[in-house]
Amino acid sequence: MDCPFCGKEMKEGLIPANNRLQWRDKIFTERVFLSSWTKEAKAFYCSDCRQIILPVPETEGVIDTLERRLSAVGDKIEAAREQWEARRDEAKDEKRKKNLGQKDPWEL
Repeated sequence: MDCPFCGKEMKEGLIPANNRLQWRDKIFTERVFLSSWTKEAKAFYCSDCRQIILPVPETEGVIDTLERRLSAVGDKIEAAREQWEARRDEAKDEKRKKNLGQKDPWEL
């Protein structure tokens, strides 16, 4: 990555984090997580400008994770319901055909 201040190549490295590394504004209304729990954050360092750049990783929040998992479970339940209905309809058809063969032809 090139330094946005001087244009020279930056060194890639890591910033260790014992807890989740985050940026917060001064009044604590907004925050951005820069690492996951007990992980390190990827960073770029320019030795000429003495600047560090921390790219914000694509992270999935708790609500997004739960929504994704619930959606997957809902899809599995729907697929199981469709299979069950198909088997139920097949069983009804077989029973109807079996009963049709046992009835008196004049009753039809």
